[in-house]
Amino acid sequence: MSSKRKLLIVFLILIFSYLPISARDKYNDDTDYSRLPASEIHKILGEGKARELEKARQFAASLPKSTPAYDQTEFDVNYYRIELRVDIPSEIIYGVVTMEAKSNIDGLDSVAIDLYPTMVVDSVYNASGLLGYYHLQTVNVELDRLYDSGETFSVTISYSGHPTGSGLDGFSFDVYNGNPVAASLSEPYAARSWWPCKDRPDDKADSLDIFVSCDTAYYCASNGNLIDTAQNGDGTRTFNYEVRYPITTYLFSVAISKYTVWYDWYHYGDNDSMIIVNHVYPDKYATSLSSYGIAPEAIGIYASLFGEYPFVNEKYGHANFEWSGAMEHQTVSSMGGGNFAFTIPVIVHELSHQWWGDMITCNNWHEIWLNEGFASYCEALYYEALDGVSAYHTYMASMAYTAGGTIYIYDTTNVYNIFSSRVYDKGAWVLHMLRHVVGDSTFFECLQAYYNSVHQYSDATTEDFKNICESVSGMDLDYFFDEWIYGEYYPRYYWSYNSQLDPTDSSYWNYIRIIQTQGTSPLVFTMPIDLVFTSNSGVDTSVIFNDVGDSIYIIKTDDYPVDIEFDPDSWILRYRQQTSWIYSLIPFPLDSGIQLISYLDSVVARGGSNQHYFGLVSGSLPTGLELDTLTGHISGIPYDTGRFEFEVYATDRYSSSADTADYKIYIEEGNAMAGDVNDDDVVNIFDITGLIGYLYLEGSPPPIPVQADPNHDCIINIFDITYLIDFLYLEGPAPQIGCATL
Repeated sequence: MSSKRKLLIVFLILIFSYLPISARDKYNDDTDYSRLPASEIHKILGEGKARELEKARQFAASLPKSTPAYDQTEFDVNYYRIELRVDIPSEIIYGVVTMEAKSNIDGLDSVAIDLYPTMVVDSVYNASGLLGYYHLQTVNVELDRLYDSGETFSVTISYSGHPTGSGLDGFSFDVYNGNPVAASLSEPYAARSWWPCKDRPDDKADSLDIFVSCDTAYYCASNGNLIDTAQNGDGTRTFNYEVRYPITTYLFSVAISKYTVWYDWYHYGDNDSMIIVNHVYPDKYATSLSSYGIAPEAIGIYASLFGEYPFVNEKYGHANFEWSGAMEHQTVSSMGGGNFAFTIPVIVHELSHQWWGDMITCNNWHEIWLNEGFASYCEALYYEALDGVSAYHTYMASMAYTAGGTIYIYDTTNVYNIFSSRVYDKGAWVLHMLRHVVGDSTFFECLQAYYNSVHQYSDATTEDFKNICESVSGMDLDYFFDEWIYGEYYPRYYWSYNSQLDPTDSSYWNYIRIIQTQGTSPLVFTMPIDLVFTSNSGVDTSVIFNDVGDSIYIIKTDDYPVDIEFDPDSWILRYRQQTSWIYSLIPFPLDSGIQLISYLDSVVARGGSNQHYFGLVSGSLPTGLELDTLTGHISGIPYDTGRFEFEVYATDRYSSSADTADYKIYIEEGNAMAGDVNDDDVVNIFDITGLIGYLYLEGSPPPIPVQADPNHDCIINIFDITYLIDFLYLEGPAPQIGCATL
């Protein structure tokens, strides 16, 4: 072989090795995915949906625009009757879809029904006859008359077409092991690529009747209960499914192939059971027995945590298809045929969507975390139920998300934003952190209240969920949702601590300094933080509420802590680093005082040599009080009243370490009575005898020294006795409030 030919072959190999793998092939292989971390699982799940959504977005952008006058909020859909014939050899769908809806306005004369022009409309009609229409991105239908608010109307559209004709994969025709596979995946707005509907998540039909005809060699899986399978006598048979729970358009599913169908049961009462129907590729039957076999137990776990399985009068099940990953179609999750979609995290993720995503659906695609974040978090709850709290925390750690961007998707035109790892992983962490913020039992009460709320079988926004959590917990959670749903990144904590003996009672003062250093929004995260103290007598946990960027928290313990841990169980998505203690003034609040009564309190500094100099930087103390530069004591007799604010500095005597802090003292107005030595609210002979006893007979000191200094010479002595005698018995001058101290 010539060298040129060798080079050409190598070149071609390199080219083909870098060609993109299709969404339907990339993860439908025999690789062992069981050891993937949760973050990688979610990346695969999200990439599969995003890839198809990007095709839908690009295709929609290429279409002529519908007249903007049509407003789909002017009507609500009640019901769809969906009749489909899926011709697998020609890859064509023939359909007749009837929509029954209610007008929300007076004088409704037309409606816009989503359907891409890859599907050709044959006719539009209702009981009154043919209806006028034109077809661009929507089928714009002229109703047979004006409908007022509350009135119902019906529209039937007969159509056909090749749904993937323009590269749009809302409905795909594929092959697995030589057998055809025709299946749908419509999230978020690709239902319109293969059937006419009002394709938005905030308007659920109350019910569906589904009729799907296909070659008799194949089996069709779909939503709800299988009511009948009829042979048509022309080599086809029709599967009739009935859905009697509200359902949104992107959750309507069709999956057709040569399936092995097997059954399981979820027992939700002593005499009550729900069928579980598994539609699997024949060569995956043995694998599915063990993997899909976890469904009854998993349903029971989630039912005990949230509320009963939402579609218990219908079914649950799985259907293999050729998309990458999996999709939580209502009552029948579609699962890729490769090993990835047979892993436990993927199985329980899609199952938990039946509660969060299918029963309660995000109101719009900005709020997709209400679907995907919840389902990702439910994976951790499943492992907690099986293996305990340690397994739960280990699983949460495997999907810690530390990149930027908000969980709320502001730009839904960027399809990879909608199904990004941020939505799956950080969304799950929001629930993990919320659990600790409100408390464990309260958190599950919140989820149960959400399950039982007006949003059941409907849709919800982040604000709706927050309001329920606030109502149940009695807490204001605006700060939490603002910073974690609408903010970016996470807090970066630098922390240190210092412990000192309190000689008055042999306990210990512990000073914990926490500094947040992130330069992103929010600049300060408000969060409760666990501090775990370990001493020779045991372990104790204190929770501090951190809401400033640099603060010191004071906690007293009976024993000396040999160790203090910061959020050791990782209840916060954060970076943390313990640092050496920084020389600091401790923010002990100063006591309030009373005018003309002796005052004593101290500012405290810790660090360095613990030998300090103190002084005022700004502001002023009340008249009569002084700051001792060596001890930090603030003492004296305050003469002024009111609130006094001032800044204090402290420096270490033997180093350059220094700190400043703001303090305040409030001095209340006093009611001192001059000459009332014994403080009984009257000046009489007993005050004279009290002074004599104190000065000459080792009696009790005056309770309020300034009242025992009636001559105002700042000394309590014999002259104060004679001053009171003159006042009481010789018409001498009235006593004054003195200036003496003891």
